[in-house]
Amino acid sequence: MRLLVLACLVVACAAHTTPERQVNYEGDRVFRCDSHQMSSGEVKAVFQHTAADMWAERADGTFDVRTVAAMNGEDLVQTLAKLPACHMVIDSVEKYVALFEADMLKHNTGAELAWFDEYHTYDDIFAWYEELANQHADLMRFVPSIGESGEARRQPAVHIAGESRSNSTRHRIYFQCQIHAREWISGATCMYIVNHLVTSYPTDERVKTLLDQIEFVVVPFVNPDGYVYTWNGDRLWRKNRQTNTGSSCRGVDLNRNYNSHWNEGGSSSNPCSETYHGPGPASEIETKNTQGYFRENFPIVGAIDWHSYSQLLLRPWGYTNTDSPDETRLRALGDSMQNEIRAVHGMVYTSQKSIGLYPTSGTASDWFYDTEANTGNPYRAAGFTIELRDTGRYGFLLPPSEIIPTGEEMVPAVLDFAESLYREPLQPIRHN
Repeated sequence: MRLLVLACLVVACAAHTTPERQVNYEGDRVFRCDSHQMSSGEVKAVFQHTAADMWAERADGTFDVRTVAAMNGEDLVQTLAKLPACHMVIDSVEKYVALFEADMLKHNTGAELAWFDEYHTYDDIFAWYEELANQHADLMRFVPSIGESGEARRQPAVHIAGESRSNSTRHRIYFQCQIHAREWISGATCMYIVNHLVTSYPTDERVKTLLDQIEFVVVPFVNPDGYVYTWNGDRLWRKNRQTNTGSSCRGVDLNRNYNSHWNEGGSSSNPCSETYHGPGPASEIETKNTQGYFRENFPIVGAIDWHSYSQLLLRPWGYTNTDSPDETRLRALGDSMQNEIRAVHGMVYTSQKSIGLYPTSGTASDWFYDTEANTGNPYRAAGFTIELRDTGRYGFLLPPSEIIPTGEEMVPAVLDFAESLYREPLQPIRHN
């Protein structure tokens, strides 16, 4: 088994990388709407419809919404078709997903593939992190589990640091990945960044200097159950797999379940909604585990929750239009990352406050920055959400060929983020 895993670090094990979907999306469509040309009532009616699966919201005010046929989607289709601000961009989600699967199958049956040439299952990713840590034991520590998910899958973590890595006062940068199950590029990008840090340390002076100063803490799977289900059930599944009392609909949106202004807008009390916030703040075991691990690893100076899609760099707050106490600094961090990203492949990401898109509450990135998360932290963590490629051509079904360029443009942004917060961390929250 160890020899197999070693081989998979260089050449992907293609036999385990073809999804076995059980859900059919016949009748599902995707519309693109311009909220600037809609009344607030029209926007609200779309967002709150039980058949609405919000796919993306953009800085220009446009948003993509999938109409789910199984949830009375035809009613929503008729509503959207009558709105001049909306037009259909995908007439068959079933065909859209089938094309992605066919491309993966074709991709995987060709010549030998490098690890970042394709997406991988939960089990393979878990083994990959463990073996990478074994190969780079001087830089990387693998934690098999920070806790288990609702379906008893382990949520691992890795720590990456250079000289004096045992220093408990070392500034830390915290990443968490794959909170939304269908956003596969999130987990792939986290792997790319981790791999770059440990393999570049001997030869890249910038990486070496940074890792000798700070430590990266990475949680690869916030939502392992949901991710597994996107491989063996529903490729477009978003939430965890929790059963909900009194409802046949499963799952809680973990990125509406954090204990930061929970249920104060931009989430739903309907268990059938894609943004169902759960029965209470941090009600989900996956949320509890990640909140706990974050607090175990102070001092944390910055944190990123990785998502897709829309190409956005989002800073607090999501629940209110009021500027955060560190708005000037957080804006500068986001703008600087934006420049670093664009310099690699010319991709344009938008840096803005989260609420600039739409209200959200109970999100991980707001929690990273908020009071509860930072109680006992000698600094205040700069919390960000990063929405990765693309802007809607492929959406959640980003081709494997996009993994490497996405990772390449994120590496300098991450280095810039960490360097800036090492030099000048945010001041701690003052308690009266």
